[in-house]
Amino acid sequence: MIRRFRSSTLLLLLAAIASAAGSTGLFMTGHWPQACLLLIACAVCIIIILHLQSKLIGIMSSFVKALEMNDTTMRVDAGGDRELRSMSESMNRISELYHNNMRELQTRKLYYDRVLKVMTHEMRNGITPIAAISADMQTHPERYEGKALTEASVLMHSQAEGIRRFLDSYYNLTHLPEPKLEKVRAGDYFHSLKKIYNAELQRRDMPEETVTYTIPENMILNIDISLMNQMMMNLLRNALDALPPEEGSVNVVLSISDSRPYLTVSDNGCGMTKEAMDSLFTPFFTTKTNGSGVGLAISRQIILKHGGDIRLISVPSKGTTAIITL
Repeated sequence: MIRRFRSSTLLLLLAAIASAAGSTGLFMTGHWPQACLLLIACAVCIIIILHLQSKLIGIMSSFVKALEMNDTTMRVDAGGDRELRSMSESMNRISELYHNNMRELQTRKLYYDRVLKVMTHEMRNGITPIAAISADMQTHPERYEGKALTEASVLMHSQAEGIRRFLDSYYNLTHLPEPKLEKVRAGDYFHSLKKIYNAELQRRDMPEETVTYTIPENMILNIDISLMNQMMMNLLRNALDALPPEEGSVNVVLSISDSRPYLTVSDNGCGMTKEAMDSLFTPFFTTKTNGSGVGLAISRQIILKHGGDIRLISVPSKGTTAIITL
């Protein structure tokens, strides 16, 4: 586009020079009418050049000022100038891309601000007892002998292990491997998953019928089996944790929506409040007493790495449904 603008400007400039030279020659030979016409043509070329340059400068100036003011709603109108239309369309695309990037950056900032807030809180909770005991041991070493010393060392070790597990959870969240996709029959995959998960049901002293599966046997899934197992185990554990003591059930249903695998994991458990739902995928946020708060965050990362999406619908006292599109 710039090349066309430059070539048009150059042609107009050459035309202006040629007209000026021609009119000069005609004036010298006494052909006044023809000389005046060429002189007018020269003036028209110069006016067009100035108009194009003024239009281009005005567009660029407005565009840059809008970006400086973070005004991403501005759209450039080139009017009827064919030479500037392509540039205006490109600048509009840049403005839209800038807007989308700014919105994504703001969303990521809010997300990581929340993560940092939770991490800082957890780290302070873990380090504070260690700092307090170690300071007291330095100030009053006579208090720490025999049983008191053992209790203090056990407490500090327990707190240090908690911090280590916390950091391990963060490492696992941020170092998920890239999926190695392979095509598998849905029936075969969920049959294998059911065998793996039956051990969890036995550990909880729950019958196998607690979790039911509705799976199209011959549907083909393009997945990383290891990562998908990790995601499914997280969702199923969360579902079992939410179940009432009696008559609790979890339903896993696989179907097709818009030519894509559509998976739901539903339970009839306690459900979640809106406040909990708003922070559900924030790392280290948990409503469980002994929860790590990374299960759903990791599950979401796994689904995103598969090119899919996950969302949750929950009604307090009625249950929760995880909806996964692969």
